[in-house]
Amino acid sequence: MAEITRLSGCNDWLELDFVERERTPSELMKLGIRLHLAGLSLSNTVSELETVFES
Repeated sequence: MAEITRLSGCNDWLELDFVERERTPSELMKLGIRLHLAGLSLSNTVSELETVFES
């Protein structure tokens, strides 16, 4: 319990306003969803997306 008390007392939150994330292109998102719905496993879907992304 001492560990929980120690961690819950910390109010020093990191400000992440400066962090920008790169958006996944919507075409790749749609393709990934279609591949997954077509029955490809998640790992095969990721491999296919990596192939498309590299070209």
